[in-house]
Amino acid sequence: MRIVSLVNGSLLSEAASLYAITYAKSVQLPLTLLFIDNGLESIEHFRLSELSLKELAKAQDVDIEVIILAGDILDTLHHFAQLYAIDTLFCATRKQSSSHSFSDKIVAARLEMDIAVVKVKNVSHVRSYHRVLFAAGSSINVHAYMLWLGLLKDNEALGKLYLQNNRSAFKTTTTSGLKYEAEPFVQMAKMLHKSVEVVNTLQPVNPEAMNNYLIANNLDLVIYDAHAYSKRILNQVSDESSINSILYYSWKV
Repeated sequence: MRIVSLVNGSLLSEAASLYAITYAKSVQLPLTLLFIDNGLESIEHFRLSELSLKELAKAQDVDIEVIILAGDILDTLHHFAQLYAIDTLFCATRKQSSSHSFSDKIVAARLEMDIAVVKVKNVSHVRSYHRVLFAAGSSINVHAYMLWLGLLKDNEALGKLYLQNNRSAFKTTTTSGLKYEAEPFVQMAKMLHKSVEVVNTLQPVNPEAMNNYLIANNLDLVIYDAHAYSKRILNQVSDESSINSILYYSWKV
């Protein structure tokens, strides 16, 4: 298995690759920087990103390789996935969902890999983050949780687990009942000596309330289980936020 970061020489793709490096280190997997020359991207810009990312990966003791392929991006990714076992593909998206982003097509292609779509709002927080939220649904996706925990692992970061209660939770009358869904994951984090705070919300998530929460809690990064929220909610909350976000799409839901 390997982590793959789709790099095209842009600042956004380079920033997304920094998260990929951190995650690859935490799960002890090699990292592939993949450049697909479809005639629209600049290989000169990519080479500059390559030099910088190689240095950062080396400093983190992450095994890294660079692969350059030519062709249609989706066709090439599909073929690449058949040749290599990919854990997670990192790719960057534009700041506003209303503008065209190829990440939407990558997600829609249903490639046999998990996809982490990175939306960067603050470049300085990519290298240094201290408070990371995982916005789960009414249950916790294990793959998305591992990305969140992996990004926490090698940083002195506080983790917050934002959990929407399912219908059965509305009937609970005890604190233990409310925390039942999250408790195994909290214990898993404790094994890695990571402090995790569970936040239970009884109301459906709305963009305004979520962004107010992110600001009030001084968060640097939020990871969304993309299958737990509607596309409209995800677009609106990540567009309006000034905080870096990762929309995590599991291959199998």
